[in-house]
Amino acid sequence: MECKYIKRDFMPDPAFNQPQEFECDNGFKYVFYQHNDGFGKVYPCQFCRLIGRKRDVFECLNEPEWKACSHYLSAERIRHDKKV
Repeated sequence: MECKYIKRDFMPDPAFNQPQEFECDNGFKYVFYQHNDGFGKVYPCQFCRLIGRKRDVFECLNEPEWKACSHYLSAERIRHDKKV
């Protein structure tokens, strides 16, 4: 299960971001991007609603990792405080 803060409705500039598809063991297809920084470096990234471009793309896919992400924890704490 992927993090709910992945920004799926964002369409990054295709000149700098090439979509890559990764198929999980359960058949789920996870899309991330090969980002060209314009200075010769290309690295995988994901787009997050909380912090923008994020380099650790598989952290967003592995539930124990994204539930431990400091940005996720902060957003959830704020959401919880607003409900109280």
